[in-house]
Amino acid sequence: MSKDHHKGNVLLLRTACVTLIIGLILAWCLVFTKLLKIPFMVALFQHPENLLSSHLDFLMMTMLLLGFYASKINLPKYVQWPMAIGSITNPGLFLVAAIMGNDLVPFVMLLVVLSFVLTTFGYVMGAIKFLRYSLRQA
Repeated sequence: MSKDHHKGNVLLLRTACVTLIIGLILAWCLVFTKLLKIPFMVALFQHPENLLSSHLDFLMMTMLLLGFYASKINLPKYVQWPMAIGSITNPGLFLVAAIMGNDLVPFVMLLVVLSFVLTTFGYVMGAIKFLRYSLRQA
């Protein structure tokens, strides 16, 4: 029988790796867009303020996921999956806005709302589970 060193939270670690990679790629997109002003990149990201928001949000989600993972407190899958999905979709929707602008079609706005709700649920439930864990007597 092998010991689970991830305490069941490997999904959070894997998602953090993905969000970190995307966040770093977006940093280069910002360099190509804002600093070097490469015409293709400027044309692609017509709203660089949303590109910056996406970049920072991916990095923030990485930190949150790594923090939850590092605690080694086992979280149920119904908490981990919303955290993982929301950590990609929330900043991903900023990326869509960087390309399409803020005048998003109603379907995309629905995705924005669903993503925010899902992410909020996951992280609030994670925080509640951690708070309850911290209140246990040693």
